[in-house]
Amino acid sequence: MTVHLRGQSAVAERAGNGPLDHLRTLVRALPVPTAPMTFPSREAALGLALMDLSFRLDHLPRLSEHLTLMDRGHMSRVISVDVDLDLISGRLRDTLMVPGDAALWVPVSRYSRRDLAPAVIRDSNGEVVPRLSHRDANRVTAAAFVKLLFMLISAHDDVSDQAGPIHQLRHTHQRSRWLIEAAITELVMVGSPVGPRMHTPLDHADLPGTSHPVRDLALLGLDALFPDAGGDRLLIPFARLLQLATRQYILVAQLGLDRPRRFLSWEAPLLPAQHRPAPLQTLAKNVLPVNREFVVEYETEIPRSVKAYHLTLEVRQEISVRRFLMASDVDEEFVEVLAQDLESVARRAERLGDHHKLLELEMQGIASRLAELGRRRLVDLASYEAYLARLPIPVGPGSVPPPPRLTADQVIAALSAGDCSLDVLAAFCAHYAADRMQHLARSGLAGPALLNIAAGLRAAQVGRDVTTDNDPREHGAHAHWRRPSVELSPQSTEPVRVFAFMALADEAPALIENITRMVAGLALVVLAIGTLLSGGVAWLYSSAVSANFVPAQADAVVAVLLLVPGLLLARLDLPSTKSVLGQLHKFQRMLAAASVAVTTALAIAVGTVQSDREMTRLFQVALAALIVILVCCLCEFYARRIHRSSSVPRSTRVPRWLRDARRAGQRPVEPDDFFDARGEV
Repeated sequence: MTVHLRGQSAVAERAGNGPLDHLRTLVRALPVPTAPMTFPSREAALGLALMDLSFRLDHLPRLSEHLTLMDRGHMSRVISVDVDLDLISGRLRDTLMVPGDAALWVPVSRYSRRDLAPAVIRDSNGEVVPRLSHRDANRVTAAAFVKLLFMLISAHDDVSDQAGPIHQLRHTHQRSRWLIEAAITELVMVGSPVGPRMHTPLDHADLPGTSHPVRDLALLGLDALFPDAGGDRLLIPFARLLQLATRQYILVAQLGLDRPRRFLSWEAPLLPAQHRPAPLQTLAKNVLPVNREFVVEYETEIPRSVKAYHLTLEVRQEISVRRFLMASDVDEEFVEVLAQDLESVARRAERLGDHHKLLELEMQGIASRLAELGRRRLVDLASYEAYLARLPIPVGPGSVPPPPRLTADQVIAALSAGDCSLDVLAAFCAHYAADRMQHLARSGLAGPALLNIAAGLRAAQVGRDVTTDNDPREHGAHAHWRRPSVELSPQSTEPVRVFAFMALADEAPALIENITRMVAGLALVVLAIGTLLSGGVAWLYSSAVSANFVPAQADAVVAVLLLVPGLLLARLDLPSTKSVLGQLHKFQRMLAAASVAVTTALAIAVGTVQSDREMTRLFQVALAALIVILVCCLCEFYARRIHRSSSVPRSTRVPRWLRDARRAGQRPVEPDDFFDARGEV
């Protein structure tokens, strides 16, 4: 049975700008099925269980990532996880059981479908662990979505309305539901493009503008199930699940029940950089006489249930890791809930004024959470200052003035003004622990000041913690993140976003030292030749021109001016410009090439110029140019020391409260490479 809709459908003509656009596009493009998609109920249950576990990953108590910067723009990753099968509930264990074998299908990771390299999982003994193929994983995922769609239709409030599209999809016009199921299966099996638009055969055909009743009812059913206006309750979760399923693979391993605790590792696909900095910024880094840093930023997501996360970085031994810092938004959701509570109490402050005890309880609840935030961020600051003190050139507390000691009234006044800096939060924590923050309902905080505190908490980014490097190697770094012992957001299942900042540099003994000696040597060679030709050093500062400055044997002078720079340049180890070390040495390469160009030009002049005056002036110009290059080399040393003594990285990934605490007022800069691995762990 079909439903007949007259005229052009408004749904079919709607512009595609929603989260389910790819699904609607396939509904318009796929042939109308004559039979439903058949999936065994076990596959649907297995798909739902795999999606549930792959998003939460509660069975992974520890996660480690080993990053290796291959070259500029590419990073390799080795991921290691600890798997505890005892953390999987009994009902899920029955669903994940492998038929005919005492083993479970266990999801251990997700990664993008754009990554074509296969993932080979190995255990602690180095043996390959069997895993579910991508085709089978996609099939059970498609079966899960078909089952989920049927459950959403059956549980909808309008399923009993016989005139509505939900009832028709469920009971009378099932071909439209089959079409939606076929579109979902096609999306999951084939995958959806990253761009905003999906290309279909409809783009290559000129079809008449007539509506199709089966397709129109399917589109109307999607609009009824997931309305754009007020449909966030179902639209956002379903669209997000579908987007993740169509853009990512689930890595599923087969693990036996005889060993409930396993250590697994695999090499993830090569991760490319996402974007490059602005051309003007790159030009300034390569041309200006400043010490070059190659800044890399890395972002990923880890399950909130993970108790420990290790991030290790390894680079070539010629490169030094000048700074390594990791931050996470583990408390970001808690801060947002606290800010919303502050705004809610501020709006109800007048009505709660007659109920003093109730308002005081609300204020004390807010105060306890503010104090806990201040305590945690103060611990992070102490850890960061200890990290700075361990650096080769320590940046100790002397570079920052001591924190002011604030009274309780000063703390309340600062918070009322929206000042949520670490000094204020730490002082509030101390006064709260000393029971000096009683009767807050009668203070200046109860009222509109709470709105300022909410805005200040969001602006200071106090929901982000900081983890520092504890690796003593110069060419490596390691950060160990631990889940807080007291979870401030126990109901949250959202993953924790992790940001890593890495500043790579060429530390001593560096190439610039050899180039400085080379330029100084060439300057001495030019000075010595000029002194020998003129019979003294008066040619350096006198306007008089000595006779016989033009050499009688010009070939010997030309040979010296060409051979000496060539020999010195050959002793320099200049890497490829495509490598990270080559990027760090761009300015040094330019200085070396400039010094050789000066001596080469002088050699050409010696072989062609016959005038004593012109020869004298050319030697003076060449020596002056080499001195300028030598000054640029010395500026490079000074700039390197300035960079090494910088207290806080100039990055937007660094929490604002840390930059404010260290009085870092420099403008953040864009990284050279940014690697985004969100959703791939």
